[in-house]
Amino acid sequence: MRILVTSDLHMEVTGHHTIHRLVAGMEREEPDLVVIAGDLGNPLHMYEQCLACFSTLPCTVAVLPGNHDLWASNGQTSRQLYEKMLPEATRQSGMHWLEDVPLVLENGIAVAGGIGWYDYSARDPQLDQSDDDIAECKPRYAMDASKIDWAWTDQEFAATCRHRLQRQLLRLEEDEEVNQVLVVTHVPIFESQIERRPEDQDWSKGTPYFGHLTLGESLRGFPKLRYVVSGHTHVGLNGVVNRPGQVPIGSAVVGSDYGRPRWVTVEM
Repeated sequence: MRILVTSDLHMEVTGHHTIHRLVAGMEREEPDLVVIAGDLGNPLHMYEQCLACFSTLPCTVAVLPGNHDLWASNGQTSRQLYEKMLPEATRQSGMHWLEDVPLVLENGIAVAGGIGWYDYSARDPQLDQSDDDIAECKPRYAMDASKIDWAWTDQEFAATCRHRLQRQLLRLEEDEEVNQVLVVTHVPIFESQIERRPEDQDWSKGTPYFGHLTLGESLRGFPKLRYVVSGHTHVGLNGVVNRPGQVPIGSAVVGSDYGRPRWVTVEM
């Protein structure tokens, strides 16, 4: 089964022409499933226009939100976008909202996913940064600090996302028809998905907003998990998560950047 994962399309910057070319290239690979792992477009009408670019694909398209998709604008709050407006826009486009419901495909393969968010667990271990320090520095490194308007802390929202995805994988572990699981997240969840630049202190101070490694630790023990693909950082990476006594987990980050969309192909 061939699954293509793209992310960080940023319609408002990338534009229709470039995204249509991306979709045409993906279609030539004859995928069984396409997953869009967040940051489609902001404000909402740009998100909807990005969805429309994928409407011609002759396969199921599953969608996750990214942090940019949740930026409050035009009187729409981040919470309204996350809980109502983005799911409704996705379903009205005939696509699957993967945040809430996994997909069980043929041949014992399932796909689960979520935005993941960041909980500061990807901080550079060489820097002495407390959670309070990271929260205080956030406006310098992440526009989410001014664009996300809900009352949850990053750790609170990340924990909600983590627990939801854990429950989904528990159910898939109990499903006798499922033998392999692909997890797709917007925010990376394994160290193998984080690019470290110890010589660049500015980059290192931004890594707390790059990942949710606590989520990865909570998922690595699930025997059916085979592969994790994420977005968010715009840095394409491939890696392996070894786990004693179990099949290793493949990992990847989609290397899309503004105006340069990419995808990752997963064969299962």
